[in-house]
Formats: sequence, C-alpha cells, structure tokens
Amino acid sequence: MKNENKKQDGNSPQSGKLDILRLEMMKTFLVSLMDESNCDKLMFCSPAVIAPIFNGAIRLDPSSIFINTGSEEDIAYIRHQALKNNEESPLSFQGHTCHFDGPDDQGRDTANTKYLAYDDTPISSLQQKVEHRAGLLEVRGIMNGLMKDKELIVSFISRGPIGSPVADPTLQITDSYYVTHSEFLLYRMMDPDEFSRDVEKKGYLFINYHSTGEITSTNVSANLQNRRIYMDVERFRSYSTNNQYAGNSIAPKKINHRFANMNNLRNHFGTRLDEHMFVTGFEVDGNVVYFAGAYPSGCGKTGTAMTGSSLVGDDLAKIFIDSKSGEVRAVNPEKGMFGIIEGVNRTDDPETMDVLEGEDTEVIFSNLLLHNRQPYWEGMGRELPEKGKNFAGDWSKKSGKPASHKNARFTISLDALANHDSATEDIKGVKLSGLLFGGRDYTTMPTIVMAHDWMNTVVHGAIIRSATTATEIGADGREKRSPFANEAFFPGPLGQYIKHYKAFGENQDINENNLPSGFQVNYWLHKSARGTLAPGEKDGLVGEKRDTKVWMLIMALMHQNKVETIWTPIGCIPKYRDLKKLFTDVIGKDYERETYTQQFSLYIDNLVSRVDLSIEEFAKEKGMPSEFFHTLDTWRRDLLALKSTIGPVVTPAQMIEYVAANMPE
Repeated sequence: MKNENKKQDGNSPQSGKLDILRLEMMKTFLVSLMDESNCDKLMFCSPAVIAPIFNGAIRLDPSSIFINTGSEEDIAYIRHQALKNNEESPLSFQGHTCHFDGPDDQGRDTANTKYLAYDDTPISSLQQKVEHRAGLLEVRGIMNGLMKDKELIVSFISRGPIGSPVADPTLQITDSYYVTHSEFLLYRMMDPDEFSRDVEKKGYLFINYHSTGEITSTNVSANLQNRRIYMDVERFRSYSTNNQYAGNSIAPKKINHRFANMNNLRNHFGTRLDEHMFVTGFEVDGNVVYFAGAYPSGCGKTGTAMTGSSLVGDDLAKIFIDSKSGEVRAVNPEKGMFGIIEGVNRTDDPETMDVLEGEDTEVIFSNLLLHNRQPYWEGMGRELPEKGKNFAGDWSKKSGKPASHKNARFTISLDALANHDSATEDIKGVKLSGLLFGGRDYTTMPTIVMAHDWMNTVVHGAIIRSATTATEIGADGREKRSPFANEAFFPGPLGQYIKHYKAFGENQDINENNLPSGFQVNYWLHKSARGTLAPGEKDGLVGEKRDTKVWMLIMALMHQNKVETIWTPIGCIPKYRDLKKLFTDVIGKDYERETYTQQFSLYIDNLVSRVDLSIEEFAKEKGMPSEFFHTLDTWRRDLLALKSTIGPVVTPAQMIEYVAANMPE
C-alpha cells in the first residue's frame, strides 16, 4: 500500500495528467470571475502561483478578481476604487489621501497574532503558537465567504530589489484597495510572468490572504472579535482577517519579515539576517558610511534613519555576506516608508515635511485629524483647528482629546525624499560598517557603547529592553524584553536565533576588516535616572532629538578608529573633546561636560541588574551558546570590580584614570 501511494504521488504519466486536469479546472474557475483583460494577465502565471489564487478564491467567495501587475493602468484603477469605496478620502493636494482605521484597530494585535506550526516545530518563547491543523481549521472557518460581493485583488511583489538573490517573491491576496495602494508605494510590483520565473528560480514564495471582512457604516471592520493574524511557518502562508491597520493587513511588511527569518534559520543559517533595522549612510571625509539600526517600533528609528545623507530604508533590512568581496551588505525589502507621524515637524524633519506638504508627491495619511481636507497631527508645529474629524469621529479642541492617534502614520515612496539613496535599488546592496541596537531605556545604558568584539555585539543586541509604545494594542508603557528589536518578528527559538547571529559574524567568508562594529545606543535616558531633576521640574530626556546626527557621526568615526575611545567593561565610549567639536560643527550646539558626564557615566547597580536579569531570562532558552553567558559573566565581574574601587557611579574621567592605573601597557 505504501508503495502504491508513493507511485501515485510521483511523476507517473497518470499523476501528470491529473496535474494538467487540476490546473485547467483552477483556470476555468478563475476565468469565470474575471474580464478579458484580467484573464490575459492570469495566463502568464505559473501553476505554483495559480494554485494559491484559486485556493483563496474558492474559500473567500469574491464576486470578481483583479490581477494587479503594478502597471500605471492597474494602479490608476486601484487609486480610483480606494476613493470610490471610501477606503481613502481625497485631500486638498493632488495625490494626497487619508485612510481611517477603526478606533480599536490602531496597532498590531499581539493577542491574536499567532504562529501555526507542527507539534515538533519549536517557536520562540516570546510568541504564541497554535497547533497547525487546529489553527488552519479556525482561521479557514472565519475566512469562508469573507469576500462575498467584493473584488479579490492579486498583487505580485518582490521583497527587495527585483533581481536580488535575497529578495522574497511574495503573493498578496486582499479585498482592500487601500492595502493594495499602500503596497504600491512600499514595494516593488512585478508582472506575473517575471514573478513566476522568480518563484521557480528561488523555489519558494510567501502567500498572504487578507480581508477587511464586513464593513460598518463608518467604513471600518465590523467584527474585530474575529480579527486574526495567523502565520503558517511550515508553508509560509498568512491569514489576516477582519482588520485594516496596515501593521496587520500589509503582509509583506512584518508578517513576511517573520517568514524571511524562519527561511534564514532553515536554509541560510549563519549567512543571512533579516532584521528590524533602518539602513542609512553618513558622509565622513568624502565617503559614505552605512549603518543598520534596530530600535523597537515607536523608538525613533525612522527619525534616526532620516538624519542620514543617504537613506536606503527606515524599517527593515536584509543583510547578507558577499563572498566575492568579503563584505557584509544590506538591501531594503521595501522601497517606501510607513512612518509614525506624531512629532514630525518642519524644524526636526524638513526632508519628510517636504514630501508631506509637497503638491507633487503621493502620500497616504492614516488616523490623524482632517479639517477642510487638510491633515493635522500632534507635534506638527502648527496650530490645530478648533474642530475636525479623526479616526474616532468628530473632534473638537475643547474635548481635550488628542487630535491624532499616537500611532497615526504616513505612507510614501522613498524616492520622494531628498536624501533618498539610489543604491536602494542596487541588487548588490550597500556595505554595512555598523549595527546599532537600542530602545526606550530610561535608566540604564549610556548613550553610546561600542562592543568589544562580535560576541559582545550579539549580547548587546540580545539584552535590549524597551518601554512598550502605541504601535501595539494594549501597550502600557512598561519595559519589556526586546532582543535585537526583532523579538516580535522572529518565529524560531531565541537560542537558535542567538546561535544564528553568532555564526553570521564568525562566517569565514567575511573579511576581517569588513565586519561591522556593534553599538548599543540609548537616546532615552531621563534626568531623574541621572539625578539631575530639579525640584518641581518635569522629567524628560537628558539630550534632545537633534543630537542624533552627532551620535551617528561619532559612531562612524569610532568604527574607523579615527577618534580615541574609553574602555569600559561593557564596551568603549567616546571622549568628550570629540563630541564637543562635533556638536559645534554639525548642529551648532554647545555641548556641556556636565551633560556628557550624565550620558556616559556607568551606573553600576543598574547595569548589574540588567546583566542579572538577562542571564536569568536567557538561561531559560534552549540551545544558548556558552559564550553568551561568559560575556555577561565577564561584564558583571568587571563592573563589580569598578564599584569596589570607585563606587556605584563611575564617570568617564574616573574610567580613564582606572584604565591607566590597571591596564597593562
């Protein structure tokens, strides 16, 4: 019996005939839902691409199908339908529109975001798992007929520059014109023939099904109790139902970022990283130095990326080793920006404001305030109107409620920005010189620490802790674990992820001189944590937003060994004289030594507590490399030695004296 089954499943003439019959059956059904022009486009799809379209259409039961090739004609139709169906509303500037999600659909739904996996497939201890078959049955039950009387839209997307060996072929199936319009700005669209060849060449594709579900009279998803964001990590398929918020509905973003991570763990161990990182370049002595930086959402990642002179991406990075050059390089899987708009203003963000206020740009705003077809948001630097309409309905200034949601967004194409780097479309990517890790750490880490070596880089990335932000539904502002700022988007076990990261930096294909430096950055230190809060003074940051450009430039100089640094147990910190000069030259600010001392002193008890907590947490993870704990143990030992010699607070000046007295020449 076993042999008979094997014969039927093989390449026998009978099975070949059945495959042809199934393909014709699928095409016949799909053709019945399309007009002639869409039928013509479908004919270029390979069987591997037609099958998931057919499966989605059978279950979702749409009234018609639109094949989106990304052509000007197709995108014009999508824009028109988004306005016609009130998914977007036109603003005063041509090409500017606004979309509202529901009041309770304003962030990633962590409670209903789950991985579908087999019993013996390990999943990260920080994530939720549903047994594969049970999860499929549940979400398929919700999906049945969910597109009745709607149009199913199919898009063919490359997550990365078209032709790049690390780009992921991605199929999006949705009933939302807003989602499709957003994806046109955010991703590279492919024609079906080109897409099918890419799938065949790479041997995999990501498949995504999304539906807004039933819509209320105010045009928001009606059945949020059936909101699901389920990800099948066995077959790289996602099911997103009864929602509109882009973080849940635009699958090529964070949903497929998860799949890319799982694919790396299985098929590219130690050779590729998919990270929650910006990629941006800074000009230093006539050359551009590129950094990738991982900050949890809502922690200033986009703002930091925008300080660069050569912007490649603000959110995600596909990092790989070029074996020919021995370089670590990166491409952006996206070509657009889905940025938080709160606090974006003309003084701090001139390049972004040029696009948001530009009459010849295309922008989708979401979940902010509208008045007379003009968008307004908190922190924009302009007087808000007395009344208007926002995501929650009618709004007035007298209500005392925020005009825009803290997670209100803008969606644009990166090439609209003045500092956009054309290398964004280079299939070979850009060479990385540094990896940055940071979050909303109000009390502990100094502002900048450069890791001693690659294992220290891994540890710095792994021990990030950050206050939760409005990007997640139910966020309460409390500090939580955030390894590599990627914990929400890495399905595999953390122990495997740490090993994967360690193996990447130790890969023999990397030329020793080309290994990026690692940094932990902390722009969020509060005055109260440094004992500088005056009586009655409101707590706030030790530094300010515009300092970021200086921090990035000093890190570039540290990586290139163009400035002296101060050794500490947890890494090297910059010297005051170099920072003072940069603050004057770059942003025209007088940087006081007192501020420097607050930002770069070691608060030993806080640091030791962070080390102890990290050891406790990671000791529970299976498969952790012993070198990880050895590094943390070394930090702890050396920090306590400092405390016994100097005290609980060690200033940079004291650190210099300590090193001079104790380090061998």
